[in-house]
Amino acid sequence: MEIERRTFFISVVVVLCLTMLLTLVPVWQLVIIPGIIAGMLNKSLKYGVLSGFIGVTLSWGIYVLVGLITRNVYVILDQFGALIFGEGFGWLILILIILLAAIFGAMGGGIGNGFMTLINAYLEKHPYRDSKTKSE
Repeated sequence: MEIERRTFFISVVVVLCLTMLLTLVPVWQLVIIPGIIAGMLNKSLKYGVLSGFIGVTLSWGIYVLVGLITRNVYVILDQFGALIFGEGFGWLILILIILLAAIFGAMGGGIGNGFMTLINAYLEKHPYRDSKTKSE
C-alpha cells in the first residue's frame, strides 16, 4: 500500500477517535480541531479534506445513530423541526446535523493542509535558520 494512502487511513481513524472524544464536550464547535489535524497529517489537499470529511461525518453519524437507538432523539428532533418548519420535519434536522459535520470536517481538513503548506513553504525559504541556532 502506498504511504500516502496509509497515512490517509490512519488520519481517518485519528479523526474518528478525536471527534468522538470532542463530541463529549459541550462545545460542539471544537469538532473542527480533528479536521485540522487530518489536514496536517496528509500531504495533499484532496486527502486532507477527504479524511476530515469522512472522519467527522462518520463520527457524528455514529453518535446520532446511537442517540436514535438508545435515547429516542428523533422525538426531540421532530419537536424542534415542528417549531421551525412544521409538523414532521425531524428528518430535516437530522440531515442538517450530518451536513454540518461534513462541512466542519472538510473545512478543517482544508485549513490544516493549508497550515502545513504554509509551514513547509516557510521552512524551504529559511533552511539554515535552525542549524545556525544549534551551532551558536
